[in-house]
Amino acid sequence: MNKESSASSSTPNTANGEKEKPGHSIPTAKPHSHKKPKRNIMLEKFKNFQPNAKPSRGQYAYIPKPFFFYGSLTDPLQLQEVLQLQAPPVLTPARVRSYKIMLWGQYPALVDGPHDSYVDGMAYVVENEEQQKMLEHYETEVYSTAGIQVKIEGKQVSGRTFKWADDVTELTEGTWSLEEWKKGVEEEMASHFQPLED
Repeated sequence: MNKESSASSSTPNTANGEKEKPGHSIPTAKPHSHKKPKRNIMLEKFKNFQPNAKPSRGQYAYIPKPFFFYGSLTDPLQLQEVLQLQAPPVLTPARVRSYKIMLWGQYPALVDGPHDSYVDGMAYVVENEEQQKMLEHYETEVYSTAGIQVKIEGKQVSGRTFKWADDVTELTEGTWSLEEWKKGVEEEMASHFQPLED
């Protein structure tokens, strides 16, 4: 797939007025490493997750920065659920350069790319360490938090993102879209609630 001088085809498709269908729950965590990704397998664990919001004595003060999201967290409803917000957050279109997207099962993974390649996504300012811990729990150990330069509303700013941190041989070339991911989630949920035949 040619990623030279072009936008990554993994750009989340969030600008077409799509709405979340009622009655469907989006998975709230990704699978663990070294296993084939499956939907919803971390749901119960995530629901019971209680981050320790109180920093230990002498710990650095958390500096709020925009997080660059390029996958399922570009969906405001998904981000709202992960961060346990009272209302869907307002996300801002953003872009990062010199990166590309590869796939880990149904999930996208951000990796280093050609200098003139870029990935489009969404940005959201994470206000405290508790919120970042929630995001890290959702992303699992196969992604690591990394500093990154993000272009937001024409300005280059210092931000954070989640980069792939596991074996790169687990990744494959491919494209990713939010719309297709949500469709797959809905189909998976529906398959668990099919009526039993007599």
